[in-house]
Amino acid sequence: MTVLALSPASQVPEGTVVAAPDVESVVERLLELGDTEHVLVVAADRAGHEAARAARLVLGESRLGVLRHEAPPTAWFVAVAALRMLPPVALGLAPALLEAVARDSRTAALLSSVTGLERPRPSMGLDLASRMPGSVFRVDWSAQTVARGDALDLPAGLAAITAASERPVRELDDTAWGPTRIELSVDGTFWGAKRWFEATVLLRPLEETVDGLLRHDVVAAAERCVSCARHVAGDLCVFCQIPVPSGAVPAHSGGHV
Repeated sequence: MTVLALSPASQVPEGTVVAAPDVESVVERLLELGDTEHVLVVAADRAGHEAARAARLVLGESRLGVLRHEAPPTAWFVAVAALRMLPPVALGLAPALLEAVARDSRTAALLSSVTGLERPRPSMGLDLASRMPGSVFRVDWSAQTVARGDALDLPAGLAAITAASERPVRELDDTAWGPTRIELSVDGTFWGAKRWFEATVLLRPLEETVDGLLRHDVVAAAERCVSCARHVAGDLCVFCQIPVPSGAVPAHSGGHV
């Protein structure tokens, strides 16, 4: 099984297969992978998602799953790391795994301005406050809230994945977030601010999060796609790209896990 991430290599764990978010690049990389049994293409935005779906149509491959997951760079890094742990037969449960990872981690950011922030959308008052010199805003990605403040207030965890602008928003003490620190080299496109800092703290080992999803009782309760018979999570089969109707095939009916 291969996870193909449509993002720069600097934003994913070492060894992850990556491609640019355009149809030509995705098709080229998929052809290079050859007869890999299962491939899950994960896109970080709408453009990448559309490119992945187009590439799937070009190749006519039912073995290709397509998933869109929009998240800050540090949370994206964690999501891709978790997806790479899924066994091939459980790739259809990828959306449920991403939800579990979000519950087992916390992501927040400090920004010098929220004028360019699209999600979560700031209030008009905060948008106006962005024009005041020295303003600092806290974005809680996990709770989808924006407020004025210069403290991240992240809990202690097992590891912290961080990224920051060249010019810091403010000095931060990240020693309490966990014994392991991973620093990513990314630009600030996601936040739309000149000065920014973000961090994702892992509260639970990713292996435990994945194992929790693959427990027998959890898998047994999952539905199956009426087209490919793979297990599905959410409203859309990542392989067939069709909605999962109410009353889908029970999970014990055979076929792909």
